[in-house]
Amino acid sequence: MRSTNPDSNSRRSPNTSPETAEKILSAAVAEFARHGFTKTTVRGIAAAAEVSPGLVIHHFGSKDALRSACDEHVFERIAESKAANAGYATMAVQMMFDDPEMSTAVDYLVKSLLDPSEHGQRYFDHYVNLVESYITEGFAGYTFRQSEDSRGQAATIAVMALAPSLLEHRLHSVLGTDDTTAMMTRLAPHLLDLYLHGALESVPDNSQPGDEEP
Repeated sequence: MRSTNPDSNSRRSPNTSPETAEKILSAAVAEFARHGFTKTTVRGIAAAAEVSPGLVIHHFGSKDALRSACDEHVFERIAESKAANAGYATMAVQMMFDDPEMSTAVDYLVKSLLDPSEHGQRYFDHYVNLVESYITEGFAGYTFRQSEDSRGQAATIAVMALAPSLLEHRLHSVLGTDDTTAMMTRLAPHLLDLYLHGALESVPDNSQPGDEEP
C-alpha cells in the first residue's frame, strides 16, 4: 500500500533533485565548449556528469533542449559576472577570466556564436538585446550616449565586445600572449578608453559633420 504521509511525497531521489540537474547542466556546458555542439553526445555529457544518459533525458528532454538550457545558463552567468565586477574597471576582465567556470562559459559563448544554427543567431540576438538595455537603462553606474539608432549602436558595441573572444588565437599571435586572461588584461584598458573617449584625436579641417566616423 502506498504511503499517504505527505513527507514521503516531498522526498525526491537524489537523481531527480535540482542539484543533479545543475550537475548535468555544468557538465553539458563544459562538453559543448570542449567538443562543439555536433560532436557532443548525450552519452558523453552523462559520463562527464557521472549519471546515466536516461537521467539526462529525464531532466532536459533532449539534447537540443539541454543546449537551450545551457544557452540561458551561460548567458546569465556572464551577465552576472560583468555586473558583479563592473566596479573594478579594467581589473574586472582579469577577475572574470581567472575564474575557471567563466573561462569555460566564454569558450561556450564562442562555440555558440560561430555555430550557423538558429541557436547561434538566438545567442547573438540575446547579447545585442542585453547591450541595448544597458544603453537605455545604464549599467552598474555607467551611462551611455544615446543614439537615434539604439539598435545599431547596440550591435556595434556587441561586435566590439565579442571580437576579442572570436579572434583569440589571432590576438595571441600579435600580442605575444598565451592565455585568455593575459590577452583580455592587455586589451581591457584600450577597450575602456575607446568606450570613454573614442579613437580619433583630430579630424581633417575639410571634413564634413559625420565624416569622422570611419
